[in-house]
Amino acid sequence: MHFPKLTPLQSRFAASLAASLVLVVLYFTLSNPHFAYAADVDSITHSDHNHPRLLDLHDQSGLADDLEWDHEQEADRYEPDFVGLDRSVTGRASDSTQALGNNDPGKDNISGGQVHYWTFPNSTLWGSFSAPTPGLPSDPEKRDVEETLIFETGSGQNATLDLAKRQDLSPPSRLLSISFNTCDQPQMHASDQDSGAPQLELYLSLSSRNQQPGPGVDDPSQITIAVDGGFGGLQINVSSDVWFGVAAPTSSSYDGTYNYELTASIDRPYAAYDDFESLFFLDSDNFSALLVSNDTTDANSSDPVYQEWMSNPPPFSIFVQNQNDPSLQGLQKSYCGLQNHAQIQGNLLSQNTSGVDVDMTASEGQPRQQFYVKNLNASSTYYAYMALDGNSTAAGGDIIGGGGKVWKNVTFTTKSDGNCQVIYNLPFCNSVAYAVPSNPNVTNLSTTYDSNAANLYTNFSYSLQQIACNTTSTAQYSLARTCTDCANAYKLWLCAVTIPRCADFSSPYNHLQPRAIAYPFQNGTIPTADLTGDLSFSDQNKSNLYMNTSRNPLIDTVIHPGPYKELLPCKDICYDLVRSCPASLGFACPLEGKGLNYSYGDSHPGPELTCNYPGETWLMSGAARKVSVGWVVMLMGVLSLFIALAPGALI
Repeated sequence: MHFPKLTPLQSRFAASLAASLVLVVLYFTLSNPHFAYAADVDSITHSDHNHPRLLDLHDQSGLADDLEWDHEQEADRYEPDFVGLDRSVTGRASDSTQALGNNDPGKDNISGGQVHYWTFPNSTLWGSFSAPTPGLPSDPEKRDVEETLIFETGSGQNATLDLAKRQDLSPPSRLLSISFNTCDQPQMHASDQDSGAPQLELYLSLSSRNQQPGPGVDDPSQITIAVDGGFGGLQINVSSDVWFGVAAPTSSSYDGTYNYELTASIDRPYAAYDDFESLFFLDSDNFSALLVSNDTTDANSSDPVYQEWMSNPPPFSIFVQNQNDPSLQGLQKSYCGLQNHAQIQGNLLSQNTSGVDVDMTASEGQPRQQFYVKNLNASSTYYAYMALDGNSTAAGGDIIGGGGKVWKNVTFTTKSDGNCQVIYNLPFCNSVAYAVPSNPNVTNLSTTYDSNAANLYTNFSYSLQQIACNTTSTAQYSLARTCTDCANAYKLWLCAVTIPRCADFSSPYNHLQPRAIAYPFQNGTIPTADLTGDLSFSDQNKSNLYMNTSRNPLIDTVIHPGPYKELLPCKDICYDLVRSCPASLGFACPLEGKGLNYSYGDSHPGPELTCNYPGETWLMSGAARKVSVGWVVMLMGVLSLFIALAPGALI
């Protein structure tokens, strides 16, 4: 029999196909016929399949918050014979053991050397789920996670299981969320205050033979749940009674008792801590600071979720603590610990707070919550913690998520010189949210700056109207940019240069530009190098225009802040203006070595902000900018920015 002669291409295809078929056959031959879960139970799993799969409620992945559970379908799938009955046949909890209810925290005081025992009984485990209550418009923590399992439910809809549920559910089990908060702790002796009291210890047992888990118990299956910063958490599949032990260490370094709350939930975590960076420091002056949350949603402005975030009351709380006060040490990850001890508290459901103003903003495009914290001390360092009081609409026992949530803290320091003031929520320059040169004698500082910029923009808009914006593509000045891009770029540039970002003159950082050194301090003293010991006030520097005045004449003639330092606008702002607008407007940026370095700054990753880009939080954390802006240096004649500003006004 003669086979047809194959071309070289057909021969390679045939060989590849044959090899693929062999691999498929080998795969089905060697693989488990039932297909393994994405997270297989290891070979040492107990025979009852209750070998715990631990999921730390520090929740860096966000999966615990994303858990969706089809309650009705689960009830249809399994009806245990002992539903509603305590499992006395396997052992009864001792009289000293207290029972926990679903989403009902067990609270108690405990002294050093004591152990308290709790149980979550089988009847509650297989009882009814709690009624849900309204919460956030959407989950602000949804982040991509590599390992999730998509499966088909009975209704044909997709659902997502987290890793803790990917074990064999035979015998039937439920996912139990355990959360632990230390609300109060003993007073440390003076020599040990910086370290905080030792953490409480939390133990768990799934065996009826160990109904009093704790330190020193000889039970290899006993689980120790780590408690750090006053918080501990675990998610585990269980099928029957669960026993807990809470132990207080003995120490001669403190006096007093602890107070704690232990909660178990068949719905979702009652309380949580997230080590994800969700709060950002924007700027401060002597007595206040401005902070902002991460984006709360990726939805666009026409989406109902976006609109709900912007129209609903701001949901997040904030706690602020002076670094010199150690009372939060050891409680900083516990919501009730923060609520009991933080010096400044804002936007809590249970109380009215006057020290913090909150609102929603979309200055960067997506909804965020702003926190304006007042009544701070000058030259002081603070810790700030963003939190959720309950589930944002209700808090306390019997509420799903009623114990609150805490995110990773941010550290900031207030200014010292007294001639910078934080302004934000400006009607025209809505991207401005930082400290600006100020004087306590000037009222309506925000209006003074904003109205000046708005008036200058009006002059520019007349020039832009002379450009043929709505024309054919062949007649447009650019196929990549439009007049709208030009208008937006000019507005950003105008706000950045007419409303400069202010820093203390005493700040030592080299990327800050001294301004107004020829003017007296606010107390009337004329600064000189001999008087201050600062060579910045030398006669040579005072002869330099870019140092002896402010870049906006309004600052020196109306506001009179005295000497200060400016965090220069980012060079990208100028480059983007040149690239976005018609060449006929004549915009250009200064050249390197010929004024650019005195007028604009570079962005560098790191802990310190090295240039100002209004409305961009990316610089706060030293991250790369969201949109890469190429560096374009173009000289196109005389700067037409003087259409809007008097010659020599800005440099």
